[in-house]
Amino acid sequence: MHPSLRECLRPLALLTLPVLSLPASLLAQELRVTYLANEGVLVESAGTRVLIDALFRDSLDPYPRHSRAVQEELETGQKPFDGIGLALATHFHLDHWDAGAISRFLRSNPQALFASTEQATAMIPSALRGRVLNLWPTNGQPSTLVAGAAKVTAIPLKHGATQNLAYRLELSGKTVAHLGDADPSVENFEKLASAGPVDLALVPFWWLLDSEARSFMKREWKPRSLAALHIGATDLDSLSALQEAWPGVWAPTTPREFRPF
Repeated sequence: MHPSLRECLRPLALLTLPVLSLPASLLAQELRVTYLANEGVLVESAGTRVLIDALFRDSLDPYPRHSRAVQEELETGQKPFDGIGLALATHFHLDHWDAGAISRFLRSNPQALFASTEQATAMIPSALRGRVLNLWPTNGQPSTLVAGAAKVTAIPLKHGATQNLAYRLELSGKTVAHLGDADPSVENFEKLASAGPVDLALVPFWWLLDSEARSFMKREWKPRSLAALHIGATDLDSLSALQEAWPGVWAPTTPREFRPF
């Protein structure tokens, strides 16, 4: 078994243990989120770098794709995407995930891990399975892993009939949630509320156009900062409506646009 995988599996078997307090030096670290394309982001702090929904190729119209240069850098671990220890995919749709891109990333980064749903991990070649984690729970409850300085909690949220995991990252004293394509439903709201508050919520932009989702975020979840993702070429006319619905929302559309938190 790959040594990094052994470290990740240990917390999966100890889900009820309390989270250890981070050293003050880590708490003081700045957390940075870089937008790549569609819902693909790079979250990094304290020497830990995590990709979410960034390893895809063809995408789906009208959603943005990576440039050829960025695609090559991501898949081969070239700067500025070197030293990435964990790649996550919320679900296996082609605008979030590609088995070929993920496989090449793992071959190019021998210490890296990939984690996702049962559906998404099942399509990775068997030769790489030693560094692939299926985080889809059998009992419907969240599962966790530790990668570098980050603790990741995977929360199953409804996205039609497709398995979809939201990820809650705790890193440098801050918490980031990425919802994938979760439906704005009462069931999903309840699961997010149970997982706890977040400093930054990365949500599909249509959550801000849904009155119930807005109400949940403003009255119950209350993220300190909010980013709207999944903005396609035909959605650009919604940008003003997003700002009106949530003043100050970060709605990135430019590759490698980033924000410190």
